Amino acid sequence: MQDCKTDKNICIFPKFQGDNEYLLNLSLILKSQYTDVEFVALSPKTMLKNLLKGRRADVLILNWLEDYPCLKKGVFAEGLESLRVVLGMVIASLYYRKIIWVRHNYKPHLEHSKFCYRILCGAIRLFSDEIVTHRNVEEFASHVIPHPLYKQTDANKVDAFNYLIFGNIKPYKNIPLILRNWAPERELKIIGKCKSAELNDEITALIKDGLPKVTYENRFMDVEELNGLLSSVTFAILGHEEESMIVSGTFYHAISYGANVILKDSAYGRSVKKEFPLVHLVRDFGDDALSALTPFPREKIIALANHTYSDTVIAQQWQRLLEQ
Repeated sequence: MQDCKTDKNICIFPKFQGDNEYLLNLSLILKSQYTDVEFVALSPKTMLKNLLKGRRADVLILNWLEDYPCLKKGVFAEGLESLRVVLGMVIASLYYRKIIWVRHNYKPHLEHSKFCYRILCGAIRLFSDEIVTHRNVEEFASHVIPHPLYKQTDANKVDAFNYLIFGNIKPYKNIPLILRNWAPERELKIIGKCKSAELNDEITALIKDGLPKVTYENRFMDVEELNGLLSSVTFAILGHEEESMIVSGTFYHAISYGANVILKDSAYGRSVKKEFPLVHLVRDFGDDALSALTPFPREKIIALANHTYSDTVIAQQWQRLLEQ
C-alpha cells in the first residue's frame, strides 16, 4: 500500500510527559499526515548547534509557551524566564521554517506578572507565522482548527450518578460560586487537585456549612478513573471564567464519553452551544435552573462529538495550514 504521508518534520512543544492527553492526540492526528512528528523542548543551545551544522527544521507548533514563566516563583525569576523564552523565540525563528502558536487561553491560570505576560505574548506573536485557536475569537486574527477529542478507553464504570466537577481546581473554575448556588439536597462530586490552600479551605468551609450531599476529594485522578466517572455521570459542570480561557479541555473530555455538559449562559457558553448544540446553558447553578434540564442521550452526544471534532477533519485543516 502506497504511503501518502507528506515528508516533513513537525515539532510539537512542549514534550509529552504522559499527563496532557491533548499533546498526545495532536501528535497522533499529525502522524496520520506526516512522516516525522516529534515532541521537542525550546532549547536555544540545541537549536544553535544544529544551525551551526547547517541544519534546519520544518515546523514548530507551540502550546502554552507563554504560561511557562508563571511557574517560576517571584517576579525576578519570572522575568528571567521570560527573557529566556524571548531568546528562544529569536533563535527558533532562524531554526524553524514555520512557527505556529496555538493560543489556548487569554491569560494564565496561575498568578503572573501582567507586564511579563504582555511582553511574552508580543514576542511569540512577532516570531510566529500563524496563530491557531480552537474557536473564533474577536481579540486577534487566528486560524480556527477544532480541538481534538479524547480517545475512548475501556473505562471501569462506576454506579450512575448525576453531577461531577473534575480536573485541576483553580480560581478560574469558580467552584465557590457554584457551591453558593448549590441546593443542600442535591448530590455533587468534586474531584481534582487543589494546590491553593486558601481555595481548598474556602471550598471545604462551604461544603461543611450546609451541603451534606457534596463530596470533595482534593487529589489527582489517573485517566482510567476519570474516564470511568465520565462514562457514568449524567452532567459535568463547567463554571469557568470566560475571560481567562479560549476553550476548555474539560469540555472535550466530557463529551468524548457522552456526559452532558452544563455551562454558564455567557458569551463562551453560547459560542460552544452554537457549535455543539447538545450542551446545557444555565443562568446559575441553583435548584430551579438544574431541575429544568433534561439530559441528552449519551450515544447522541458521542455521535455528534465524533462528527464535529473528527480526527479526519482536524487532520485536513492542520494539513491545509501547514502546506500554505
